[in-house]
Amino acid sequence: MNQRSFTGILVLGVLLAAILYMWQPWAEDASLKLGLDLQGGLRVVLQSDDPDPVPEDLQAARRVIENRVNEFGVAEPIIQTSGANRIVVELPGLTAEEQNRAQDLIGQQAILEFRLVRPGASEPLTPDKLQPPAFTGEVLRGAQVAYDQFGQPIVTFQIRGADAPAFGQFTGSNLGQRMAVVLDGNVITAPNINGRIAESGQIEGQFTLEEASDLALVLRSGSLPISLSIEEIRAIGPTLGQDSVAAGTTAAIIGGIAVVAAVILYYGPLFGGVLTIGLIYVLLLIFGILSGLGAALTLPGLAGLVLTIGAAVDGNVISFERIKEELREGKSLRLAMRGGFGNSLSAIIDANVTTLLAAAALYQYTSGPVRGFAITLAIGIVAAVFVNTVVVPFLLDVLTVRFKKPLMPKGFYFTDLKFVSRAPIVMSISGGLALLALLIVIVSPLNLSTDFTGGTSALYSVPEETTIDNVRTAITELALPGVDGGSATVQEVQDTTISTNAAEAAGTGEGAEAAAAGANKLLSVRIGISEDSGVRGEFPNLLAERLENAELLQADFVGPSVGEDLRNGAVLAVLVSLGLILLYVGLRFWPNWIVAVAAILASVHDVGIVMGFLDLIGAEFGVPVLAALLFVVGYSLNDSIIIADRIRENLRKVRGRSYNDIVDLSVSQTLSRTVITSGTTLLPVLALLFFGGSVLRDFSITLLVGIGFGTYSSIFILAPMVAWFKKRQRKPKVNRKPSAA
Repeated sequence: MNQRSFTGILVLGVLLAAILYMWQPWAEDASLKLGLDLQGGLRVVLQSDDPDPVPEDLQAARRVIENRVNEFGVAEPIIQTSGANRIVVELPGLTAEEQNRAQDLIGQQAILEFRLVRPGASEPLTPDKLQPPAFTGEVLRGAQVAYDQFGQPIVTFQIRGADAPAFGQFTGSNLGQRMAVVLDGNVITAPNINGRIAESGQIEGQFTLEEASDLALVLRSGSLPISLSIEEIRAIGPTLGQDSVAAGTTAAIIGGIAVVAAVILYYGPLFGGVLTIGLIYVLLLIFGILSGLGAALTLPGLAGLVLTIGAAVDGNVISFERIKEELREGKSLRLAMRGGFGNSLSAIIDANVTTLLAAAALYQYTSGPVRGFAITLAIGIVAAVFVNTVVVPFLLDVLTVRFKKPLMPKGFYFTDLKFVSRAPIVMSISGGLALLALLIVIVSPLNLSTDFTGGTSALYSVPEETTIDNVRTAITELALPGVDGGSATVQEVQDTTISTNAAEAAGTGEGAEAAAAGANKLLSVRIGISEDSGVRGEFPNLLAERLENAELLQADFVGPSVGEDLRNGAVLAVLVSLGLILLYVGLRFWPNWIVAVAAILASVHDVGIVMGFLDLIGAEFGVPVLAALLFVVGYSLNDSIIIADRIRENLRKVRGRSYNDIVDLSVSQTLSRTVITSGTTLLPVLALLFFGGSVLRDFSITLLVGIGFGTYSSIFILAPMVAWFKKRQRKPKVNRKPSAA
């Protein structure tokens, strides 16, 4: 078997595997899962049995539930406190079986106790037949599912180091006695103590695999500090609103068609067509892997998807532009393709490894929507590199075997443009813009969305003909300070009865009864309103009066969906990723390590200016905008590394020219790639901006401004900075001779 045949089998096999995992004939529900923002899901409201719990305990319970839901495998849930004694859990589309399991997990208090059985106690064992608890679940540091010698699922656990001596002494002094494992007052198992247990043990109880997995999960996540009961369960529509999802879909289709048209127009039907096939291949791989992992696609995930599509286009553009350079030197098409793909490999790998490092740090230190962004980004980058380095070269090799002519339009290219000489003026302007952006953010802090600040949540019974757009328009028409309908989260609540507590909160049960009877439909409205604005308490009633034939059923303040732990994790992840990128690029470009520093500074510059711009226009900073900023970091780094890689290559190849000339030459050579990549990446963003609706406006603007400055900084900041530092290194030392006495 020759290399071409092997590559063909590999390409076809990977494609079929991706399609198979998307189809999944062995599963009942094989469709790609969508997140709450795109599809909606299930809302479960938990209420504390204590009507006035300690606020810290309510927050701690929220974190425990978040850990359980994340470990259960629900991608990107929303978990918020509501009022003084409630926790709202929103789960993206699950099967009926998964919904039942999730409900059992999130409400379980999971108080674990180890208790000796009283002598002579009869079966069945109940708590009054046991001695007082000797230890609780707080002594555990981990729990996993395992199997005994008969293949029966069991749960193994590990004891914390500080508690191991006491646990070992207790079990060792009670050999032969029965020790019951009690969970929430129920005896799970009560085996004899046959040996000293110090570091680890196991729980046996005739479990099914699912029961053992759930038990291990709740033991790992810890017990709830307060007892919670399920108050109500509802099906909900997408948090973006059905109108925004529809508009976003339209924008995605328009943007995709624009990208395909652009690459075919620029590279011709053969090379442009193969590039288009490569993009389709990347999408199939991404969706296949996401389906196989059971991950959900959300708006932040779509930001990662856009970035990876940009990376896939970029990798091909890098190779195609190198092929054009080879053709301009008079080489045949076959030799030009071999040289183009070979010379572009280093740049493609370096640019994508830096993005993978950022994705790995984000995955490790965050959860929820940011982790979803990282997962999609990592999968997409791997898929894009595979397509760029294997699939596209293979297809072109097969299709051009009979052709001797290039079959590729000449396009445009630049030579010897002067960038370094103009750098002092441009960098001075950039520095001024960056300082101005910083000043704007300091003087007027970002307009944080309800994702970070929490906000007012209200539930309305409205006529069937009332649309989500009607609600947004009504909110805007209220003309309340700092309140805009475009920033509101409006969801349709699909089913179930309103709870008694909700009816009492509305002052009457009539509205709840009407909604439950199906006379109207239910809409949930969540919006951020400053506490000092003076209208937070009035807003729910004002909106009810503004909407025609609407009735307010419930209103409360909900806490942020992005908790402090996720915010801290995101900051830590960004710092760690920048450190890893600095290390990788520094080693990869050694001894010209300043490239790494310049790439990081260029990214920081871009993000800073984008944040200042968002603050200046009053954009709402939420999870989608955060995901877009992460996109900007990845895009800026990618652009910088491509130029830096060409500088390194030219330093080895070009002789007889100054360092500044080599930098100018490198930027000129890569400028066509920079323009094409930026243009094709901007096309779907522009479609999203013009056709995506008001809810996606800030998300689109962040991407638009970020791509613009990411392109600019790699040319006018990274390259001149590298040249300036090299000049400082080579500056001759002046030896001062001592003057004669």
